[in-house]
Amino acid sequence: MKRKIKHIESISSGKQKGKNDDDIFVGEDYAAVIDGVSHKSKIDTENGEMKIARIITDAIRKLDGTNYAKIMDFDTFVQYVNWYIGRFLREHGAQEFIGKMEATGVIYSKQKNQIWLVGDCRAIYDGHVVKNPLKIDDVYIDIRVKIINALLQSGYSKEFLRENDISKDIIHHPKKLSNYISNPEAKEEIEEFRRSKIKTTLLECGFTEEEIEKEDLVLKYYNPRELQAMLKNNPKVCGDYGYAVFNGQYTEQKNCRVVTLPENVKSIKLFSDGFSIDSFKKNRDIGYAVRVGWRKTAKDPLSISINKATHPAKKYGNGAKESAIDDASAVIIEIVEDKEVSKEKESDEGR
Repeated sequence: MKRKIKHIESISSGKQKGKNDDDIFVGEDYAAVIDGVSHKSKIDTENGEMKIARIITDAIRKLDGTNYAKIMDFDTFVQYVNWYIGRFLREHGAQEFIGKMEATGVIYSKQKNQIWLVGDCRAIYDGHVVKNPLKIDDVYIDIRVKIINALLQSGYSKEFLRENDISKDIIHHPKKLSNYISNPEAKEEIEEFRRSKIKTTLLECGFTEEEIEKEDLVLKYYNPRELQAMLKNNPKVCGDYGYAVFNGQYTEQKNCRVVTLPENVKSIKLFSDGFSIDSFKKNRDIGYAVRVGWRKTAKDPLSISINKATHPAKKYGNGAKESAIDDASAVIIEIVEDKEVSKEKESDEGR
C-alpha cells in the first residue's frame, strides 16, 4: 500500500519582523526547508523582491506530483533546481545574479524515501539525527568568542555588546582591533589565536605548509568570510570543511548528504540551523523548540557559551521575545498509509 506525506506542523520565522530568508514547502512528493544565505539570499528588481528560497520552493512545487518526481534522484534534483534558478533570474532580467544568490536546504523525497542535505540544514527521523555541519562556522565562532571575552575583560558591558556587535566589525576589518582594545598583550593574543586558527583550517583543507607560506594564505584568508567563500562548492577541498549551496549554476554534490530511510519510517523533522538539534530530539512540537531557544538566550545572550553562534541573539519573529540567532524554519511530517489519510478525511467531512 502506498504511503503519503502528512503535514503535522511547520513554522518559518525571521530574526527580524518582516525579514526572513527562509522558505518551506510540504506537498505530495516532497517536504523541504530552504535557508537563504543571509547576505546573498535576495535582490530587489522592478518586479519586486526576489528571494532565492522562494524561487527554490517554486521549483519544487512545479515538480511535486509529476512523473518526474517519481523517478528523480538527488543528483538530477540538484541539477534541476540550479537550472530553474538560472531560468527564473534570466526571465526576470536578473541574470547577473546567477551564481551570486545562494541557499542551503533539507529535502525529503517520498518517492526515494530519502533525506537530502545541501549545506548545514538538519533533520531527525524517528529520533535519528541527520546533519551536515558547516565547520567553517566553528572557525568564525571560535575567533568571535575570543574577541568577545577580550572585550569584556577590557571593560565593555554585556548589554553594550548585545546592541553593538563589535566582534563582527573586528573580524571583517582586522585593523580595527586597536580601535576597541588598547592592551598590547590582549591584541597579540587575539591575533595569534586567529592566525593559528586560520592556518590549522587551511592544513585540514589540504593545503601544505609550503603553499600556505609561499602564497601567504593566512593573510589572504584572515577574514573567515573570505575563507568560507573559497571553500564553498569547491571540489578540491579535502576534509570536512568543504560545503555546498544552491546558486543557479553548480552544487558540489560530494559535500552534500543523501540518507535512505527505513521503509517503515514515520516521523520526520526538517529544520534550518536557526533551531538547535537538541530542541527537536525529544518527541515534542515546534513550540517546544522555540521555548528552548528562549531559555538558551536568557542564559547566554551573547551567544558565547552554551549557545555559541556568529552573532548575539536577536528578536524572534514578531519581537515578543528574544531568542532566534538566525531565521528559524521547521517542518514536521509523518509518513502514513493511504487508509489513514482516507479515514482522517472521512472524519473531517463528518464533523
